[in-house]
Amino acid sequence: MKVTLDTVFYSNSSDRKILQACLQNWFRNPKDLQFTDPRMSYPFDFRKWCALSYTEENVKTFVIKKDKWIIAYLSIQIVQESNHAHLFHLFVDQENRQLGFAKMLIDHAVEMANNLKLKYITLRVSPKNERGILIYKTAGFEENGVTAQGSIKMKKNLG
Repeated sequence: MKVTLDTVFYSNSSDRKILQACLQNWFRNPKDLQFTDPRMSYPFDFRKWCALSYTEENVKTFVIKKDKWIIAYLSIQIVQESNHAHLFHLFVDQENRQLGFAKMLIDHAVEMANNLKLKYITLRVSPKNERGILIYKTAGFEENGVTAQGSIKMKKNLG
């Protein structure tokens, strides 16, 4: 199986069409949507998704493609003021889970953050998302508190 890791851009209309189709397919299950972004209500609304997270230029989205179709997805926001990155919206298509794609995306984001000489990376994860927590801990993230909404904050120091 040949896969590629690419960067996609919400500002690119072709990428946006592909992302919309892919995300609408993935988030037919309210639980998957809630685990990925607790701020999103069901049914999935692509415009709200974009408005909540993809209006700033300091956000990059990495995807893994198999046969030109997106099977895994991760976004990273660079926060210049505090010299760190924040990971969000990690999702792997149901049929392609437990094949190392989440790790591949996280490793790519960590490499990018290291190349930018950032100090650390943060993320938030639902306490019910046990698989996600395990993936992040395996990647070197440590629990670092809880948000007001009850999500677990995690952090990985770099360099």
